Amino acid sequence: MTEVAIMDWIGRLLDGSLVQGSVFLIIGIIGALLLIVSVVLDGIFEVFDFGDGPLSLTTIAAFTAIFGFTSFAMVGAGASATVAGVVGAVAGVAGGLVAWWLSRLIRSAESNASVSSNDLIGDEASVVLAIPAGGLGEVALVRNGERVSLSATAQAAIPRGSRVRITQTLTATSVAVEPLEAAASEH
Repeated sequence: MTEVAIMDWIGRLLDGSLVQGSVFLIIGIIGALLLIVSVVLDGIFEVFDFGDGPLSLTTIAAFTAIFGFTSFAMVGAGASATVAGVVGAVAGVAGGLVAWWLSRLIRSAESNASVSSNDLIGDEASVVLAIPAGGLGEVALVRNGERVSLSATAQAAIPRGSRVRITQTLTATSVAVEPLEAAASEH
């Protein structure tokens, strides 16, 4: 845009179009704030979230922000509120679809480090926090390319740095283990 076009746009905003456009501007700001909150604080507003589909909070917030800012810009460019609303709605739908696609892409790329009852049985791990007999310690292993730390219990005390074999998955974050020496002598 040239300097004259920018000045014309600012002049239109100041000649009364600002009142028409202010509603669109407020909608855009609210949408942008919701978008930031939905991305940064993922999960906080799950009560308002309708899943990962096209009605997710992220998608709705993206639509709202793009709709509001596009409509505001259209009013500033001299379009009527009706035309600005229609153009904003089309841009909002397109932006919402892009946001939905991106959020699905990001979520599908996230790894799932949780485990099911049989996933870890037989895997080897290292004790990172000593395990007292019948008490809880901590073990670590590499799962799907990521380091996973789990609470661990054992019948006998196992010192830090020992190698262990997982014998049972108790919960998604805790396991029962035995020292590798004991596991090797039983097999």
